[in-house]
Amino acid sequence: MNHLSPKSLLVVVSLLFVGTSYAEVFMWIDSQGVVHFEGQPPSEGTSENVVVDVVKPSSVESNEPKIKQKEIVMYGVKWCGYCEKARAYFKQEGLKFVEYDVESRPSKMREFKKLGGTGYPLILIGKDEQMTGFSVSRFERIYKI
Repeated sequence: MNHLSPKSLLVVVSLLFVGTSYAEVFMWIDSQGVVHFEGQPPSEGTSENVVVDVVKPSSVESNEPKIKQKEIVMYGVKWCGYCEKARAYFKQEGLKFVEYDVESRPSKMREFKKLGGTGYPLILIGKDEQMTGFSVSRFERIYKI
């Protein structure tokens, strides 16, 4: 008969208590040297009360820094190849962006012109940067990925 090591048994028992806030666990060794973990002490012999610290996954904090994405707004048109290239790149990189089709929305065409738009796409990056046209290297230099 195969027996689990005491550490393995402790892990198994710990997993049984996930979701509970507190439970008593007793550890004892029988006459054959097998380690037992149970919710109550044995009727004979001595046991040791084991403290099981339960950590719920939702309470574990990541050490990864949370980087806020810069806002990306694109003024473009459906037929533009550079607009399509920008769309594909943003999606591939998982970057959220807002796109306005200036041909179908006259108010957005007015915004495009007010921003100095002369070619497609006009991409606003964050609060201070913009670019006309699209190239990955230029976008990454401005965005500082």
